[in-house]
Amino acid sequence: MNILVASRGIPSKRDPQWGSFEFDQAKALASMGHHVTVVAVDTRFRFYWRKIGLTARVQDGIQTYNLFYCPAAVLGLLGRRFRESVIRWQWNKLARIVAEEKHPVDIIYAHYLFNAYYAVQCFQEFNAPVVGMEHWSELNREPMKRNVIRMAEYTYPRLAHLLAVSEPLKARIKEKFGIQATVVHNMIGKDYRYAPDKQPRPFTFISVGSLRKMKGFDSLLNAFAQTRLPKDKWRLTIVGDGSEAPHLRRLIHSLQLQENVMLVGQKNAKEINALLNRSDVFVLASRSETFGVVYIEAMSCRLPVIATECGGPADFVTKQNGLLVPVDDVKGLAHCIEHMYTHYQEYDRQAIAKDCQARFSAEVIARQLTDIFEHITNTQ
Repeated sequence: MNILVASRGIPSKRDPQWGSFEFDQAKALASMGHHVTVVAVDTRFRFYWRKIGLTARVQDGIQTYNLFYCPAAVLGLLGRRFRESVIRWQWNKLARIVAEEKHPVDIIYAHYLFNAYYAVQCFQEFNAPVVGMEHWSELNREPMKRNVIRMAEYTYPRLAHLLAVSEPLKARIKEKFGIQATVVHNMIGKDYRYAPDKQPRPFTFISVGSLRKMKGFDSLLNAFAQTRLPKDKWRLTIVGDGSEAPHLRRLIHSLQLQENVMLVGQKNAKEINALLNRSDVFVLASRSETFGVVYIEAMSCRLPVIATECGGPADFVTKQNGLLVPVDDVKGLAHCIEHMYTHYQEYDRQAIAKDCQARFSAEVIARQLTDIFEHITNTQ
């Protein structure tokens, strides 16, 4: 099958996590014998240079095309309609490039509402069904933004099928838009595997995520400050970068946690895997997650997890593999941290990883997607 993937972006050395979920799925589908092409329009605002125009390269055996001209935030200064017209022009340009390069397209697989919105408008010449995969955290926002509602009401009815990464997100879409989605969870990238590390170290908690308000790192730090853990016996490694980094550094110092908490910045998948394997417990205090792939990446490395009741984690965090705590319940989170410190050895770490692989491995998710795509193309 020939699959055209519309992604947020393409992972690179500078931005290893940008578009990584989509690209991991693309690689998994390619490993099953599908011909996969990945296209993306970069609309981010960043304070560093990026190549203007088209970047075309073969990455891990997959042809990728990425367009960047101007951040959406800048375009938006001239109004929503102007911004959308320029972004639509870029998606139309990508469609022409794919057609001119004679890449066959049997199905279009668009990640996130904002990409599916343009896919149903710009890829009509391929006469191929569009399948949307919904991850977008904006759908969990209350109240939901009017622009998100407008895009969803336009896009979802025009899709051949809508997928959602978790049962809570599926229910949210049904409640708001009356559209029935099929749940296909995010998958574990192949870099995330257990590799024993026997170097002596203190008890180590690890947290991974972009340093944004939504990820709840401020709550996490305040919770650690409230614990009664012996200061010389534990540490917390935080992996990620983002706008909250300066604030979090100040908070670490004000809470006198600078000897225990390390902000190590953004890392690639192999580096994160190594850090997970040098840790004992994964914890992330997100305020909203449509799924939460970092949790299953940690579980794949045999780590029990502490998660918040913020949406997606309720699909897979159980008494057998971790603890759930309400969002922004700092006292409750501190209690969970203390409990894990004392009782983590009671978790069957091998069983955690085995169950995680059985549900979320690349092979399992790629097979689910293949079955859905084949059913759609066979019934068109």
